Amino acid sequence: MKKILIIIIITTCSYLLWHYYTPVEIIAVHDNDTILVKNLPYLKSQKIAWWEENKAMIQTKYAIPHIRSDGYYSVFIMDFGEGYQIDRGTDEDSDLHCFNEMDAEAQCIKKNLLFTITWSKNTGLLYR
Repeated sequence: MKKILIIIIITTCSYLLWHYYTPVEIIAVHDNDTILVKNLPYLKSQKIAWWEENKAMIQTKYAIPHIRSDGYYSVFIMDFGEGYQIDRGTDEDSDLHCFNEMDAEAQCIKKNLLFTITWSKNTGLLYR
C-alpha cells in the first residue's frame, strides 16, 4: 500500500512539473480576438502571468487585442485540442466553434474556452 501511494505521489508531481515547464504554444489566431493554444497553465494566476509576459509580442505579431474606437477589447484564448475538425451539421457538432474565414473544409475546433481578457471604460481590465 505504501509503495502504491509513493508511486501515485511521484507520478502526480512529475506530471505537474512537466505541465508547469511546458511552454504555451500559439497554434493560430482568428477573428482579430481569438488565440488557439496548447499547454496553457491551469491556474488563473499563471494564465495572467503568461498573458502579461506575452501581450506585447502578441500585439506586435498578431495585432491582438484589436481595440475598438471606444477603447473596448476582448481576447479569447481557446484550447486547440485535437485540431481542426469538419462541421457536419449534426447535433454532435454543436460543441464546435468554426472560423469561417478559413478556406479549408476543417475549420472548426471543439469549444473549450480557457481564458478571457476584456477591457472597457466601465469595468477596467478583467481576467476570466
